[in-house]
Amino acid sequence: MKIKAGVSGPDFGQNPVKIWRLVVDKGAKSSIFQQIFSKQRCVTMGKSMLRLDTRRPLKDGTYPVQIKVGHGTNLYLATGIYLTPDDWDARLQVCTGKAARRINNILGTLLLQTSNRILELRETGQWPQLTNAQRRQMLTNLNLTQPTIGVPSVGDYIERVRALKTVNTQVSYSTTKYRLSLYCDPDTLRFSDLTFAWFEAWIKQMEDDGLKRNTVAKYLKVVKTVIKYAEDDGVQVNPGYKKVDSRAEADTPMRNLPVQTLRRIRDAQIKGKTAMYKDAFMLSFYLIGINLADLLALPKDAIVNGRLHYKRAKTGKNYSILVQPEAQAIIDKYPGKTHLLCFAEKVSCFRMNCNDLLRKLEPGLTWYWARYSWANYAVDLDIPKDTISEAMGHKHGSTVTGIYIKYSQDKADAANRQVLDYFASDRVI
Repeated sequence: MKIKAGVSGPDFGQNPVKIWRLVVDKGAKSSIFQQIFSKQRCVTMGKSMLRLDTRRPLKDGTYPVQIKVGHGTNLYLATGIYLTPDDWDARLQVCTGKAARRINNILGTLLLQTSNRILELRETGQWPQLTNAQRRQMLTNLNLTQPTIGVPSVGDYIERVRALKTVNTQVSYSTTKYRLSLYCDPDTLRFSDLTFAWFEAWIKQMEDDGLKRNTVAKYLKVVKTVIKYAEDDGVQVNPGYKKVDSRAEADTPMRNLPVQTLRRIRDAQIKGKTAMYKDAFMLSFYLIGINLADLLALPKDAIVNGRLHYKRAKTGKNYSILVQPEAQAIIDKYPGKTHLLCFAEKVSCFRMNCNDLLRKLEPGLTWYWARYSWANYAVDLDIPKDTISEAMGHKHGSTVTGIYIKYSQDKADAANRQVLDYFASDRVI
């Protein structure tokens, strides 16, 4: 082995940009190759170096060439190069065998990439905060800006926060995760990815899909709640979410059906799955506009002495409704095994298809139209506002005052009967 170009061994002298060339003479089969380094490059590489891992040979007698990362770690990165000990110079850390020039160029490039990546991570302050597993990931995947190993995803946290909520509130988290999955993969999405621009793009996709502002706002509020939970747990989040407007429309459009239209829906002769959704919609109306989440959560024994008892998911208020004959007929038509209604036992499927199938009955129809319609018919019948509020499960004015006032269930029952009698007639107010 001979060293040429005026440099003795790996000593770079005083000139930081002086280069040295290694030439190996193998007799008649002389192979000349070069590996060019600068002292500046070596400084950049720090303690990272190449090594031949001779602990366990492959079947062909070769060993893997690795990058020893150094910098306070015990990491070794694969290079995909395998050599025999005879083809490796451990002191100079270079290949001396066949195709040495090409192999050394590859190894030099990999070592330089690793060195530059370490320098980048150290300059940004990430290096000391990363685990060895995360360092390995960042050094082998140069496209990453943040590690994903050991970092919870948005999908992970949606499930964590969901588990802390009531059964009915959990539905909102499940539907939000599903909506998110239509745009990206929640289980690989990191909180650092949630920039303001990311939110804008997601909002646009939802609006392009025809979602109304209030529905979009509902999904945004869930995601922002999940971000705050993660932030409280010390997870690094992007602050862009703070600029996202998640407010619903201040003035919600009236969504009540003309009584003639609701009568036509009631009398429509429909078969198949749509008929079940029609009956469920009418049941909601007969039960004073019961919310879908509350209806689907009703247990088998929810009716006692002719009254339906449940706690409203939205307000937590205990609620009791006298089951009118119109409602009982539908309940008897769809008996469940564990729930009051059989379609409630496939809750995810029912919720997913609900509004799509209701629109087959009437353009733009959604579940909430039953609730809005009941309330507006009650107003048209001059039923007092406080009675309407009590019947629909709303809170009354001051919480303190509410302690001293017991609203009569009889008034709410009478109001519902009055609305249903009007609906059953041919009158139009």
